[in-house]
Amino acid sequence: MLKMKNLCVILLIGIVLVTACKKGEEKEGKILAKVENTTLTMEDFLQQIPPQMLMQTTAENRQAILDNWIANEIIYKDALKKGLLNDPEIKERLEQIKKQLLTRAYIQEILETVQFVSDIEARGYFEQHKDEFNSIREVSHMSFNSKAQAEEVLSQLKKGVGFYQLAKKHSTDNETAPNGGRLGSFRKGDLTSSYPLFEEIVFELKKPGEFSNVVQTEFNYDIIKLHSIKKSPVEYENVAQSIMLKIRTDKFQQRSEALVDSLKGVYSYEIYPEVLEKELGIPISAPGLPTPTE
Repeated sequence: MLKMKNLCVILLIGIVLVTACKKGEEKEGKILAKVENTTLTMEDFLQQIPPQMLMQTTAENRQAILDNWIANEIIYKDALKKGLLNDPEIKERLEQIKKQLLTRAYIQEILETVQFVSDIEARGYFEQHKDEFNSIREVSHMSFNSKAQAEEVLSQLKKGVGFYQLAKKHSTDNETAPNGGRLGSFRKGDLTSSYPLFEEIVFELKKPGEFSNVVQTEFNYDIIKLHSIKKSPVEYENVAQSIMLKIRTDKFQQRSEALVDSLKGVYSYEIYPEVLEKELGIPISAPGLPTPTE
């Protein structure tokens, strides 16, 4: 019960934000609670709580949400009365939140333009990459917190030191390091929704025994080794969803990069990486760090 109450309080934060923005507006719908001219309607309530979670709440839980909404709204109004909105720190944080909201809204517009992927397009992608989808790859990896450390281990790997030995000694992936970095087997599309960057590198490796250079993936700085490729035919229908996700992701990446490139011609910008490195006390020419010219 206590856990459910805590979850309700967390969800309440979203309700407070929504209704606070509508302060003083006339809103339609059944009113569940009211503090002066700010109301919480049934629609507001339902928008913040997933239907499946709502069905699991008790009358006590729902009452707690209403009580907490009133408490938060009263505190919010008193904070406004005390002039906290003019506090410099509050102003700065609100500006940061505004930037995040506007950026996300802009990105959402781009996402909406790439949502639709036709079956013809997905089938075409499947045919072009049929060999990859019809194979299962077994891989290992080593993960590192810094590129410099990864490059050092890669140099040892190129000199003939065993991948298993290096992964067990140096990898920061605590789950796979004891087994020499073994991750197991998967086919193209299995990792699209969770580790798309990692999967992309895996399928760039062509021969068993081959390993990648240092690459940055969802894990961190990685070195990936391909152990084996086994043929295992799969029907299009079994991988259609992962293919459509892959195509949508690629389209979004292309459109967002094109947008940023076009906007770079509109807004002036400068980057001073040497300042960051100087403040951190790291030499610009340190291994694994790009020089300003790069």
